Amino acid sequence: MANETQTNDVEAENPAADAWREALASRRTELAEPETVPTTQAAPIDVDASRRNFLRASFWTGLGVTIGGGVALFLDFFYPRNVKGFGGPVPAGNVADYPRGAPPVANSTGQFWIANLDPADDGGNGSGGADGLLALWRKCPHLGCTVPWKPDAGVEVSPETGWYQCPCHGSTYTKSGIRVFGPAPRSMDTMAIEIDDAGNITVQTGDVTSGGPDNPDRAVSHPLLPT
Repeated sequence: MANETQTNDVEAENPAADAWREALASRRTELAEPETVPTTQAAPIDVDASRRNFLRASFWTGLGVTIGGGVALFLDFFYPRNVKGFGGPVPAGNVADYPRGAPPVANSTGQFWIANLDPADDGGNGSGGADGLLALWRKCPHLGCTVPWKPDAGVEVSPETGWYQCPCHGSTYTKSGIRVFGPAPRSMDTMAIEIDDAGNITVQTGDVTSGGPDNPDRAVSHPLLPT
């Protein structure tokens, strides 16, 4: 009994022990403050939609500009400038180079035949009464074969010699390009002719008129043409 009394007296007189007991009691009873977790504020729906629309518009605009630029470069590269040769104006010499009634003269640059038609040439293979220069596209209206002038060629329908005659399927034409035989659907096409005051000839190979029975009427007269 004496020992217990002594122990209690010692503990009562020890202030450190009292402070330790208070600290333990405080930790048991103290409630931990709740931790606050920061929340992420959601972006408004209309802001997200605007951003998507902006990105979509930017994509299509960029794609359109790219395609448009490519097309512009393509057209600029292939656009014809100062066209020369077939498809544009082709010089064909001077009217003095074409005697009246002479055989047609080939122009390989412009892909045409040109002749000074004689109105007195009234044969089946002749001028059809035309007077002046006529330029005929050498392309056969049937399948596009090159049609030569054959001075010695003859046909069953006429005793005359000298015809345009297609080597592919035999379509045959007079000196003025009128079809007289073969599978061609029409007469030879004509090209526009211009003659200046000095008698210099220019054939507009880009100005083509489909052949027809009026081919002789398309001949171009000029005061300086040989007669």
